[in-house]
Amino acid sequence: MDCAELSQRLFRQYLVALEVMEPDRWQKTDFEAVSALFQGLAHEARLALLLGIYQDKSLNDIAEFLDITRGGMQDHLEKLIDCELLYRPEDSGKTYDLTPFGVFFVEFLLSNENTFSDAVGQLKSEEMKVEKAVREVRDKVDEADVPVSEKDWERKIHSKKWEQAWNDIEEILEED
Repeated sequence: MDCAELSQRLFRQYLVALEVMEPDRWQKTDFEAVSALFQGLAHEARLALLLGIYQDKSLNDIAEFLDITRGGMQDHLEKLIDCELLYRPEDSGKTYDLTPFGVFFVEFLLSNENTFSDAVGQLKSEEMKVEKAVREVRDKVDEADVPVSEKDWERKIHSKKWEQAWNDIEEILEED
């Protein structure tokens, strides 16, 4: 079994184990373990590092792509290690390599990149339409001297874009 198959199998087993647990039986450590994995993915530099390491790019090449120093990359590398997505192998000659969790997430992202791109594009398109409509309404509200906070406008845009984009994005995400 190759590393990708192993990583997918292990991760699915882990998720199934969490899924069949009754919510009142979940332990805090279960939430912490899953949360830690996703924290590692929560920065564009860490995603680029995972992808670059997966593709056997040098750390210097990755740093150049990210436009950060090798030293600036170190915190992200350490976070990926702490989140169990990356490790320092002793026998392979590599400085860093992906754990099975890291391989699983990279392959998941790669196999769904078009879906993500289409869904995000759809959401941005709807947001632009909503912002245009809100600008028109906002001008009228401002002329009438009705006090509306900036936060209220932001909330309105956020809610409206999801109301308008929900079905389209759901269809995009369900296609694969």
